[in-house]
Amino acid sequence: MTESKLTPLLSVRDLAVEFRTDKGPARAINGVSFDVYPGETLAIVGESGCGKSVSSLAIMGLIPSPPGKIVAGSIRYQGQELVGLDEKAYRRLRGSQISMIFQEPMTALNPVLKISTQMIDVIRNHQSLSRKEAKQHAIEMLSKVGIPAPEKRIDDYPHQLSGGMRQRVMIAMALSCHPSLLLADEPTTALDVTIQAQVMREMVRLKQELEMAMILVTHDLGVVAESCDRVVVMYCGEVVEQGTVDAIFANPQHPYTRGLLESVPKVREHKIRRLPTIEGMVPDLFHLPQGCRFADRCALASTQCHQHSPELENISALTASNTPAVEHRAACFHLDKEPA
Repeated sequence: MTESKLTPLLSVRDLAVEFRTDKGPARAINGVSFDVYPGETLAIVGESGCGKSVSSLAIMGLIPSPPGKIVAGSIRYQGQELVGLDEKAYRRLRGSQISMIFQEPMTALNPVLKISTQMIDVIRNHQSLSRKEAKQHAIEMLSKVGIPAPEKRIDDYPHQLSGGMRQRVMIAMALSCHPSLLLADEPTTALDVTIQAQVMREMVRLKQELEMAMILVTHDLGVVAESCDRVVVMYCGEVVEQGTVDAIFANPQHPYTRGLLESVPKVREHKIRRLPTIEGMVPDLFHLPQGCRFADRCALASTQCHQHSPELENISALTASNTPAVEHRAACFHLDKEPA
């Protein structure tokens, strides 16, 4: 692995985000740390409410304040600290260096403005191009994401496009200034299965073509297996396991990760079976249990689990990994054990 690969493009350390509510502060993410290396795709997975999207919004400087606030930790992009960065500096960074694709394109796109107006504004905010040059660049980007007759569709309004087309427009807009890092927050959730596969293929192809890194926020482990290099597994606002896709899928160490993988349907199974589930519910953020947050749902839980919070432990020796970029870590007191 080259030196440039060993230097993170993005480094998140001990990040904590709270939201002020009528019941008091709710800590949506707590002590989250991970790195993103140049050219790689990092997946952040976990069930709804685990803090995946909040982590992405924090990186983009888009946590709504009030009620949200980064209360601890660091986010460094190419060595520059982003926590506390003023809005003017953040606007220069967004789009040109770091871009984001949101879950629902109909709410992310302005419904009363043509696609051309929205894309041209983004391009001209970050590049010294005339309006004519910016429109031509926008048409080229729409063509790259697979929109037919882009010179005509660019003058449509969002409601005139299908869901898949709107999502492709969002991808084209996010990539129009060739960012180094793309954050994709459940980019195919609102689309049917066939369109999901098409959109993901386009994203992976463009990521490779533009030589950028990507953070993919998803709950779809099939997409992770096909498209990603490393995985961060989150539960109740904390990172419980992280490692390469091969290590996580072949040798999951945290009981929650095992539960997620076991719940994936097996296409080639010859007999019908009931899918395993993870019993119980995610803890209420206002009444978090002492100790491990997964203990009440875990078949391996012991007294120690209910009294103390496990730290992320390096288990690289179990996966023959020995570089910072591919280490395998999990936060559990029962590593490399199977449920009784």
